Amino acid sequence: MRWWRDMDPGDVRERITDVNDGILAITGTGLGLAGAEVGASTSYAVLGITATAGTLSMFAVKLGEMMAEREAQQSAADHERRNLDADPEAELAELIAWFERHGVQSATARRVAEEMSDADALGAQLELEYGFGGVATFRETVTAALWAGFAFFLGAFLPVLVTVLVPLQWRTEWTLLVAGCSLAATSLVLARRGHSNVTMTVVRSLLIGLATLAVTYLVGDWLI
Repeated sequence: MRWWRDMDPGDVRERITDVNDGILAITGTGLGLAGAEVGASTSYAVLGITATAGTLSMFAVKLGEMMAEREAQQSAADHERRNLDADPEAELAELIAWFERHGVQSATARRVAEEMSDADALGAQLELEYGFGGVATFRETVTAALWAGFAFFLGAFLPVLVTVLVPLQWRTEWTLLVAGCSLAATSLVLARRGHSNVTMTVVRSLLIGLATLAVTYLVGDWLI
C-alpha cells in the first residue's frame, strides 16, 4: 500500500502509541472491574464511558498540542520572513555556514544554499534552523487530532467487545488474550515499519503491557 509506505515513521509510531494507549486503558479498566467482580451491566457502562472519554480526551489533547505547535511554527516563520526582508544576504550566509558546519566544502555549500534560497528561501531557513519546511495548515492540525482519537478508539474497541460478549467467569482470560494479541500485532507493525528487531520489540511490549494489566487486576481485586 503506497499510502502506508509514504507515511512518516514518526507519525506511525505516534499512532501505534495511541492504539496501545487505548488497549491498555480499556483493558486495564475491564480487568479491574473483573477483579472486583462488578456486574455485566455496570461494566458495560463504565467501559463505554471510559472508551468515549478516552477517545475525546486523546482528540482534545492532540488538537491542543498541534495548535500550539502550529502557533510556534507561525511565529518562527514570521521571524524568518522579517529577517529575509531586512537582510537576505545575512540569511544566505547562515545557510552557507550551516552546510559548512556539516562538512560541506565552502564552494559547494554556497551553491547549494543559493539554489535552495532561489527555490524557497523561507522554507530553506525553516527546514535547516527549525526542522520543519512550512507551517502546518488548520486542516492538517485537525486531521492529526482526529487520527489520534480514532487510534485510541481502535485500541479500545476489542477490550470493550470482549466485555460485552464473554461471560464473567471467562472474561479475565479472554481480556488478557485479546490484549496480548493486540499488543503483539501493534508491536509487529511498529518493528516492521521502524526496521527494529521484531522479537525484542514484541516481547518488550508484551512484558510491559501484561505487567501493567496484572497490577490493575490486583488493585481492583484488593479495593473491592
